[in-house]
Amino acid sequence: MTDPSKPNDTSPRPSEDDARIINPINIARARHASTHGSSAIDKTRQISLKTSQPSPAKSGAATLLLGVMPWPESSGCLWLSLLGVTFILGGVLGGMVGGGFILWANDAQVVAWRSTPTLTPFPTPTPMPVATSTPTPTPLPPVATASTEDVIAQIIPSVVTVINQQPQTFSVNPQDGRVVGSGVIVDSRGFIATNHHVVENAGSLSVILANGQTVEAQLITSDPSRDLAVLRVNVTDLPAIIWGDSKAVRPGQEVYAIGSPLGDFPSSVSFGIISGLNRALEINEHVIDGLIQTDAAINRGSSGGPLVNTKGEVIGINTFIIRESEDRGVAEGIAFAIPATAAQTLLAPWIAAASGESVPIPASGEPGN
Repeated sequence: MTDPSKPNDTSPRPSEDDARIINPINIARARHASTHGSSAIDKTRQISLKTSQPSPAKSGAATLLLGVMPWPESSGCLWLSLLGVTFILGGVLGGMVGGGFILWANDAQVVAWRSTPTLTPFPTPTPMPVATSTPTPTPLPPVATASTEDVIAQIIPSVVTVINQQPQTFSVNPQDGRVVGSGVIVDSRGFIATNHHVVENAGSLSVILANGQTVEAQLITSDPSRDLAVLRVNVTDLPAIIWGDSKAVRPGQEVYAIGSPLGDFPSSVSFGIISGLNRALEINEHVIDGLIQTDAAINRGSSGGPLVNTKGEVIGINTFIIRESEDRGVAEGIAFAIPATAAQTLLAPWIAAASGESVPIPASGEPGN
């Protein structure tokens, strides 16, 4: 019994020989075979066709191996080629898979190595510099600079007026033998320095102190070659001068000259500068060198007074002034003083001899006693 769901097909199916005849190439081959017999190519094809028919077992294995594609059995070369391609593809795929696995494994190790915590040593903290406060030096109180008035007030009590009343020989007027000059107290025990030419041909000597007191004076000694002399009064605790360093004097330095010009104006002060140093001057046939030149006014009567610096220190003993020269004419502002260093060299031994003690004149910068 036939299945009614399937159409009844009883028509004859073309055989393989008929299929081969239908192909025009096969028709030509059939005609050639009928006349000359089967050709070598046709025989080979028939063998190929026979061998190419797969057996059921082989067909199943090929289907399993290649899926829907039938396994070719017609050619050994094709088989070998497919087999080689398969191995090559398998090798490539295996290499790729294996290489990828190796890379993955290596990367995993790297990640694992990276993920392993490494103890990082903490750097030792550098101590921050501590700001040290520099102590601000406490400014010293400003040293009070003595004014000119204070300097003059300090030295004036040590300046005196010296009067030499010479004996009257040819004149009935007692004023004709009166010589007036100045002096400075160099020792508090009553020793006074003045010029030699003030007490030359000494008669009655007297001293008028700064307070106006007049006292008799005694000539101790004098030196005309240096134009210096020492007097002594019977008064103690007198204000002595402070000696300065005459070697430090420089031209242009400000100075003050104090004295009694004309004998009528005691404690007069004149101002000037140091005009020159180491000057030489002829006085009464004696040449005195090393003198200090100044333009401070030194008039008659001011000889023997002090030349003072701005500190109130005595740097010289005023001695002479040039008013006119027979060869060069009238001059102004040319006066001279004996340096303090030279004066001290002479006065110190004189005072020591007169006092009977080895008491030198006070050193430079120290007050007298």
